Amino acid sequence: MAEASLPVEIAFLASHGVPPNELRQAAVAAARLGVSPAKQVIASGLVGEEAFYRSLATEFDLRFSAKVPPLLPGGDLAAIMREGVARIANEPGSPTRFACAPPAGAPLRRFMAGKPQRRDDLVIVTPSALAAGLRTSNAHMLTRRAAGLDEPGLARFSARTGSSVSQKGLALLMVGLLAALTTLAPVGTLIGVALALGPVFFGAVVLRLASLMEKPPANLWREQRWRVDDSRLPVYTVAVPLLGEEKVLNQLIGALSALDYPPAKLDIRILVEETDLGMQRLLAARRLPPFMQVVIVPRGMPRTKPRALNVALAEAQGELFTIFDAEDVPDPQQLRLAAAHFLREDADLVCLQARLVIDNTGDGWLAGFFALEYAGLFDVFNPGLLRCGLPIMLGGTSNHFRTEALRKVGGWDAWNVTEDADIGFRLVRAGGRIADLPSATLEEAPRFLNAWMKQRTRWLKGYLQTLISHLLAPHRLLREAGSVATLTFLVLAFGTLLGTLGYPFFALGFIFAILNGSLLNPDSPLELLLSATALTLTGAGVCVVFLVPALGAWRRGAIDLLRWLPGLPLYYMLVSLAAWLALIEYSNRPFAWNKTEHGLARSSRYRKPPA
Repeated sequence: MAEASLPVEIAFLASHGVPPNELRQAAVAAARLGVSPAKQVIASGLVGEEAFYRSLATEFDLRFSAKVPPLLPGGDLAAIMREGVARIANEPGSPTRFACAPPAGAPLRRFMAGKPQRRDDLVIVTPSALAAGLRTSNAHMLTRRAAGLDEPGLARFSARTGSSVSQKGLALLMVGLLAALTTLAPVGTLIGVALALGPVFFGAVVLRLASLMEKPPANLWREQRWRVDDSRLPVYTVAVPLLGEEKVLNQLIGALSALDYPPAKLDIRILVEETDLGMQRLLAARRLPPFMQVVIVPRGMPRTKPRALNVALAEAQGELFTIFDAEDVPDPQQLRLAAAHFLREDADLVCLQARLVIDNTGDGWLAGFFALEYAGLFDVFNPGLLRCGLPIMLGGTSNHFRTEALRKVGGWDAWNVTEDADIGFRLVRAGGRIADLPSATLEEAPRFLNAWMKQRTRWLKGYLQTLISHLLAPHRLLREAGSVATLTFLVLAFGTLLGTLGYPFFALGFIFAILNGSLLNPDSPLELLLSATALTLTGAGVCVVFLVPALGAWRRGAIDLLRWLPGLPLYYMLVSLAAWLALIEYSNRPFAWNKTEHGLARSSRYRKPPA
């Protein structure tokens, strides 16, 4: 007999073998957290999701099915999931018309109040199974929406369309003009190009100097004053896109399980491509915590990370949304810290960027340079820009968002292979603000040059896609983002591409001009102007190139990384090669996603060995 003192949505479980005392404890915990008792019972592991809904079906003498019958496509999928009732495709001779999985809370209480005893037209399923059935029956519609090929998606600018006719015409005109001028007056053309590009490089130097001079605030977040009561914490959706990540699956599940956040307020979605059968089999053989669910992303093009994230966004239950990559090990308190930050700030704060830390610094020179680069980027440059109120190019993981802000801009551009850089500036254009989150996420750097080159080529190709798509309507960009944010974006995107592409030529030209004396002994006022500009920009540029990562290594407490500083000029030659490969790849494989293999690290700097 159900316990009268228990909430109605869990009281029936007492008649199905669950100790009433444990149910009462779950009800007390639910009241303290501000969640549904049924949600707490399932999330805490007291009763599994399937056992809960099987017992519900038995309580009302209804049929339960672990597998959802084929569902009718169409309808408002979000509304269907909120109520937990979907129409079943007509099966000859079967009276069953509805699959029911009333979610914990008001929908479940309404369902129980209706006393649906012995209804032949109902079959009880779990919410996870219902969601999977809806994804299957609506796969075509979902793939179009996730790829931005539905009507709203086609109305938004996207890397899908590539450059406009005017952009192509302007590029061809500039290349032709430069070729002609170089033929007629090579020295004069070089001087003119250098003077024309000077403001871009000057802007890049100024941004880095600003980040160096901006002092970090007192680290109040390290103290306990930032903590908020569990009852105030919002539901948090965590999306983890996977593709062929069998080697790091155990580490990933451990890292997600270690997150210090109330399980009843966690909505962790492990995104697996429909074509990735190996990953599906491996996950099916595991018993995941109740707050994690596997989401099969319907097959479709492009097969990219942002398309998978759009599938997760469509079903996200959380007010807040974050992304972790397969190899990530975030600080266990990162979600709490981010939630506290959002709660203390105005609604215009729509994104927080946590700090990415390379863990396997002992895996050779490539990982060492990568770690030094990340130290400068995430501990100095990005935080400095954000404290100055300027936008940044987001990293591809550990971004924390307000879910509604993501939906407002239509989610990610599925065709952009550096979706993180694009989504950050979309949010800024929509009136949002980004801030620094002083919480670390450990990452794995590629051990081998081939893997590093493919990854860096994809990143820089995505920068080019982002630059082109946001400049499809320059007047609109300026109106939405404002002049300061627009100029910052141009320096970060255009300046990065231009600097990396031209780095070898600028470096060799500068060395040649020093050796032949022309830079230090100008013969005309124009050459004097060029020499002064070149010396100023080169001197300031060299300073910030070394000072930013050096300060980052110092702030991070990784002084041993400084041994890689002298080799940075050679490392940036490799970055330049990746930029040229990105330019070539953009012309013939614009949407190809160069997947980085993980789980190859042999060293660990920060991770503690298991007890």
